[in-house]
Amino acid sequence: MTLLQAITFKEIPTLSLLQASYPALKALFFDMDGTLFNTESFHEKALQSIAMTYKIRPPIGPEEVHALMMGKADHLIFEIVRYWENFPKNWTVEDFVNAKNEHLLKALSAVSADVYFMPEMRELLLKAKQEGIYLALVTSSEKVVTQKLLALAGLEKFFHLEITRNDSPEVKPHPWPYLEAKKISGFDNTEIIIFEDSEVGLMAAKASGPHVIKVGWY
Repeated sequence: MTLLQAITFKEIPTLSLLQASYPALKALFFDMDGTLFNTESFHEKALQSIAMTYKIRPPIGPEEVHALMMGKADHLIFEIVRYWENFPKNWTVEDFVNAKNEHLLKALSAVSADVYFMPEMRELLLKAKQEGIYLALVTSSEKVVTQKLLALAGLEKFFHLEITRNDSPEVKPHPWPYLEAKKISGFDNTEIIIFEDSEVGLMAAKASGPHVIKVGWY
């Protein structure tokens, strides 16, 4: 199956539906932003806040900016925006990530988790946990952001495994994060479903081998 042929789910499935479609199912691997949580817009607003503060001007339009940033880790975004007009010349990647995370965490803390976490997703996770399904979170977001989001949603100790950008020598679209999750979990390709929303994430997921579902519910 090619990337373009990946199965797309427009609604969050029930565990029974997944088990009927994938009889060998033993593990679910989730991307975070745009998959587990509807938080892509929060990331964009954090970047917009930085741009407004420093009057940073991209050389492309808003839609192109959105497509360029979608699914990318912050340190890869830094390598793009550092060349834009008025970007602080003395900023390191750490300065940029810290500034973005400050805006992001402030925005997330100001709203209820129900704004970005659907009840159907909570039900899927609860049912999977009750039935002994292995749950892994594989994200290109920073550990501090990941842990904050999980805490806000009441999922602090929900996942058997969490792999963040800080845990990964390579990030999506490289398959390393999913290959590592597969190795640690001990399950084979037929027993795992990966949920991903972005092209970058789908490339990583497909290259790692398990079943892949493209997320369309957000």
